[in-house]
Amino acid sequence: MSGEFLKHIFEPFTREQAAAQIEGTGLGLSIAKRLVDIMGGEISVESRIGQGSRFTVELEFEKAEPSLNVNADKGETSDSKMTDLLTGRRFLVAEDNEINAEILRELLYMEGASCVRREDGVRTVEAFRSAEPGTYDAILMDIQMPGMNGYEATRAIRSLDRRDAKEVPIIAMTANAFAEDVQAALEAGMNAHVAKSIDMDLLRAALGKVF
Repeated sequence: MSGEFLKHIFEPFTREQAAAQIEGTGLGLSIAKRLVDIMGGEISVESRIGQGSRFTVELEFEKAEPSLNVNADKGETSDSKMTDLLTGRRFLVAEDNEINAEILRELLYMEGASCVRREDGVRTVEAFRSAEPGTYDAILMDIQMPGMNGYEATRAIRSLDRRDAKEVPIIAMTANAFAEDVQAALEAGMNAHVAKSIDMDLLRAALGKVF
């Protein structure tokens, strides 16, 4: 890769000119960097034209404890419960930003969960309406979306004439984390509020209260 390209390699929609004929969006490395950033790490690249490229990811982890506090009755640890919280769960994700959506998809995948994504409120409501009751374990709802925003979409879902519409957990996702934003989400019918960029520990904690 050229030196000029390396300066912009982690920017969205950036592709090397020589690879222009190869199918792709130019989002992969941008998403990878965002994931590494979320985990508090660093990613770097070294490249020489005609020889190849080397990517390095550095992550900091706490030293593992020699043993965990085991629940004698259930034979489980509190850590394992949190790890398994999202395993097998299916989410409906409302997110208009392509990069944010892909990052969230990858984070959920790493937790053993899956998701269906819609890019605006109208399509999110329709996806829920057309699905069989119980299809989704929870809805992760962006607030600022074109057409119908997250508040309006939540109210529309809650008003549907089906039992799971009243019961499905809906989690607000927004960069605005002031008290009035949290209150607005609750008043719209959401169960919890998680600030962007999504921190999986915070998302797990929010979902742990509604599952």
